[in-house]
Amino acid sequence: MKVMKKLVLAAVAAAVVAALVLAACGTGGGGAPAAGAGELPSLSAIWGPYFPMGNIVSTVDYGWRPARVADIGNPRLEHILRRHFSGFITAEDEMKPDALNSHTHQTQQWRWDRANTIMNFAENNGFRVHGHVLAWHSQSPWILNLASAPPSGWRYIEPTPPPRPRQEAINNLVNHIEIVMRHFGPRMDSWEVLNEIFPSGGIGGGVAAGNWRGSLRNTPWNRAIPLDPATGNCHIWYAFTTARRVADEIDVAAGRPVGTMLLYYNDYNEDNAGKRNAIYFMVREMNERFARENNGRILIDVIGMQSHYHVGGAGAAWTHGVNVNNVRQTIQRFSTLIDEGLLRYISVTELDVTVGNTDISPLTPQQERMQATMYAQLFQIYRDHADVLRRVSVWGIHDPASWRARGNPLLFNGDLTPKEAFWAVANPDAFLADPDAFLANPRAFIDARYWQ
Repeated sequence: MKVMKKLVLAAVAAAVVAALVLAACGTGGGGAPAAGAGELPSLSAIWGPYFPMGNIVSTVDYGWRPARVADIGNPRLEHILRRHFSGFITAEDEMKPDALNSHTHQTQQWRWDRANTIMNFAENNGFRVHGHVLAWHSQSPWILNLASAPPSGWRYIEPTPPPRPRQEAINNLVNHIEIVMRHFGPRMDSWEVLNEIFPSGGIGGGVAAGNWRGSLRNTPWNRAIPLDPATGNCHIWYAFTTARRVADEIDVAAGRPVGTMLLYYNDYNEDNAGKRNAIYFMVREMNERFARENNGRILIDVIGMQSHYHVGGAGAAWTHGVNVNNVRQTIQRFSTLIDEGLLRYISVTELDVTVGNTDISPLTPQQERMQATMYAQLFQIYRDHADVLRRVSVWGIHDPASWRARGNPLLFNGDLTPKEAFWAVANPDAFLADPDAFLANPRAFIDARYWQ
């Protein structure tokens, strides 16, 4: 199957190259063409032969920037989602632990309304839904026993309360996963079981199979449910085995093959060599153990690469640029697990690329070109590895909607006009070969059927 897919994708790529050679090359001074969102070629159609395109949705204004509006209920944003990101949607915040359950150690209240709105929108518009996220060290106050609301800005800061007793923490983890997964049932395509258990940096590039645990983040989950030397169990094992058990129950009840619902491990800065190796060895160990105990089945189906990248440079909101060759090496490293039957897929789950800093100055043409170039290079890499990619999901539609808005990370401007990055994704080969010629006349380089 994988060989056949490679042959088909090679044929598609060859056809694209041939079309480029025959296309008329316009000339011009660069800059994104002046087109409205309704006049654009469909990214979903362009990339459909390779992998589904996805994005996030929200039901409320999270207030990242004054221009922020909810996606669902906004006709223009809904249109963009259907046209360009029709494969998958992920809830931006509505399915995180604190959004679904306002528990503290004193009170409890399940809240399903916003998440249900997303599920209904997805089903009415033909989207598959990825659940984000069952267990995380952040945005989980009731599980972590925070007695009161943390200070402003808390959701992206690791809370440091005293850990719950081990068995109480295990019970909370298991119960939360069971209740949430059963509520959504077979309506969910996949679930992100654990998110960000490794730190952003400080992991040596030579981390060995036996010491990935020494690289774990010092989170409340890790402190409350550390490795039990007698059983080998830890919070990772409890989270994934619970999710696997419930996923199997859901698949059976729905009358579909066991394993239809996919389970993800998701992390960021995965292009870093040390973190890449820590993730690799953790997934390998968990899946090898589960396979030994369960007739060859694996526990973790998909590694999610968040893919929050940066162009970098002086004055940028995120100055440390990403080397796209490291992204390629990470995909190749994780792909070896697929070759060995120890992983099913890799997914790009939260893609964005920051450039500049609008808190200081507007995005310059030069910065926009650098950002578009990185997007083009990334999509060439994704195309080269399409046989192992489950999907590619962008983390937001337009810049003001992004949690990293000051870094201008997305494909559309605040007025929903396409940036150069959009066109670079639409045809990375033509963009990189001659961006000015391509941007002057993109219809000459993009098949007419994608504009319909």
